[in-house]
Amino acid sequence: RQLSPAGLWVSALSEEERMAYFGSEYPKSPDWDEEWGDRVTKLVFIGIEMNREEIARSLDKALLDDEEMAANWRTLKDPLPRFQ
Repeated sequence: RQLSPAGLWVSALSEEERMAYFGSEYPKSPDWDEEWGDRVTKLVFIGIEMNREEIARSLDKALLDDEEMAANWRTLKDPLPRFQ
């Protein structure tokens, strides 16, 4: 098992750090967002005979709706067990 970052988020760097890494022309990804820049999170599943539709349905059910996004998240029910 391995968990590691895929690289730097250019938009998370200070201007000084951007200049040190890239100079005045720093790269922008094709899906650059005006508010968040290149900050994205990607989840990758690698396996044999995985049911793509079922995985997508399960992940979609985990998304917050607009009301939940606006709520105080501490008041939402956490389906995961408490970590000790």
